[in-house]
Amino acid sequence: MMVPYIDMHCDTVSEIWYSRLRKDPISFAKNDLMIDLDKLTRGGCLCQNLALFVYLERPADFDGTRGTMEGKPPYRDPWQSVQDLVQVFQDLTKTYAGKIAQVTTSGEILENRRKGILSVLLTVEEGGVCEDKIENLETLYGEGVRMMTLTWNFDNGLAHPNHPSGPVFTPGPRDLGLTDRGIEFVERMQELHMIVDVSHLSDQGFFDVAQRVKGPFVASHSNARGLVPCSRNLTDAMIRTLAEHGGVMGLNFCPEFLDTKRPPRQTAEALAKQAAYIRKVGGLDVVGIGTDFDGIGGDLEIPDAGQMPLLFDALSREGFTQDEIEKIAWENVFRVYRDVLG
Repeated sequence: MMVPYIDMHCDTVSEIWYSRLRKDPISFAKNDLMIDLDKLTRGGCLCQNLALFVYLERPADFDGTRGTMEGKPPYRDPWQSVQDLVQVFQDLTKTYAGKIAQVTTSGEILENRRKGILSVLLTVEEGGVCEDKIENLETLYGEGVRMMTLTWNFDNGLAHPNHPSGPVFTPGPRDLGLTDRGIEFVERMQELHMIVDVSHLSDQGFFDVAQRVKGPFVASHSNARGLVPCSRNLTDAMIRTLAEHGGVMGLNFCPEFLDTKRPPRQTAEALAKQAAYIRKVGGLDVVGIGTDFDGIGGDLEIPDAGQMPLLFDALSREGFTQDEIEKIAWENVFRVYRDVLG
């Protein structure tokens, strides 16, 4: 089943940057990654969020040549790294002008759809890149960033992650939430009409955000902990709270977030069951998509953006109507964009 969709999270820009650092640049038109222009088109993508992901930890003796994190190049400096990633993103939108276009509002997504252009929305995964400086957050906003996670898997000056070490089934800190600086960032993000993303955030951090954000916020790539007891997934209380705010959580395609078996397997059926569970807990309006493509691996039945119709087929088999599938695929996330971004 072909359905237009919005994907709230992928790590493709970082993968393209890594390839440039290796002096073996990858094309966005067609490549061996999970996302490229060809796959997005075949899969029916309406808007792809492209995250700027920065891995904060790096070796003290970094000399720019040795790789870390499973062979991926380490980083010079968090702020410089995210600016390098912004440049990669800008290069892509320039190279593929007429085929993709950066958006900062919901109206631009609709306009691009009318023109047959794929929308790309710029996000940041790891608030630590701002180095605790509000002016850096404002610079990112000026560059078009409209969504940001406060953390990834490391403590930073803003907040604490939900599993700072060990496997994702290791419980994270329950009583460590936002720092004072993190609260300032959340408040400034609201003033800027920038979406607060609580994926990766500690449990207490989630509720700290909920206490301070007046309208919608998102968990761009997180599933339900009630089905799979992974610390990266949301509890029922979190899902209900997110729904009360008018927010959305994106179905994450990572096997470990979908399956308790070892090794875990990602299937379209498991994703559909996550959607059904989340609907039961928080209502249909809180369900969206956040694949985490190019940030995941393992045994994947839906291995890339070109195979997204498999998800919608599975949702149909799970009993979702066509209208309900459309809401999950793009309408719920679009509503959040309209309400927050304008």
